[in-house]
Amino acid sequence: MSATDPMPSRVPTGVPGLDRMLGGGLMPGRPFLVTGGSGSGKTLLGITFLLEGVRRGEEVLLVAVDEPPSEIVENVRSLGWDLSAIKTLDANPGMRGIKRNVAVQEIRAMNDLKSMRDVAAEAKKGTDSEEIAIQGIQLKLRQQMSDRPFRRVLVDSITSIRRFAVKASVDPQAERTEIQSLLRFLSEAGVTALITSTPSDPGLLTPEEVLTRGEILLTRKWVGDRSVRQIKIVRMRGCAHDPERRPFVITSQGIVLG
Repeated sequence: MSATDPMPSRVPTGVPGLDRMLGGGLMPGRPFLVTGGSGSGKTLLGITFLLEGVRRGEEVLLVAVDEPPSEIVENVRSLGWDLSAIKTLDANPGMRGIKRNVAVQEIRAMNDLKSMRDVAAEAKKGTDSEEIAIQGIQLKLRQQMSDRPFRRVLVDSITSIRRFAVKASVDPQAERTEIQSLLRFLSEAGVTALITSTPSDPGLLTPEEVLTRGEILLTRKWVGDRSVRQIKIVRMRGCAHDPERRPFVITSQGIVLG
């Protein structure tokens, strides 16, 4: 891009307060990391990002690893969010408890992508656990994106993909290379992607930290009997941003910054 070229239009996240912190939204066609502990709101932020794409008439995709899509639907039911237009690739490795209302798709087989509406109607049956193959996820994405131009993708989460790769005794260097390949593929395909993760060990630089173009950190702590969530933009390459930590709440209207 030359000095006279206009800045590319931003990709709104669906959270107006966060977009203001980002100077208008995310830079298009790049992967970004959303980091935080359990219950911090990572998945809900990612779902909000996808729903904003749906609102704008874009093709969006959820790669669900941490929770089966049916559980995600159940988790947001009290908020009244409609996820039926979101396409999903169920990369969950197996049964996740006895309350289950969707058949787990084996990651090796990679059945066709389904909408959240279809997922909610599936049988109450699971399969035995299977390790997650990053190459399999990338292969299926390549196949599907040749016919369907996804503009937004949420991978939830890269930490779980790594955890199951370790359980399967995947060589750490090979696993690192596969994660790099997946993130590069998303960038080359022009997809704006959110990749969720839990915080890594201090001093350990993960491939996603190197290859993503920015990182949004979510935290949650209890103050008495009240849960306090905060958001902070840790880094954002090539984009001026507000570095302050801001409180936020999750409501039926979406995520609202204080």
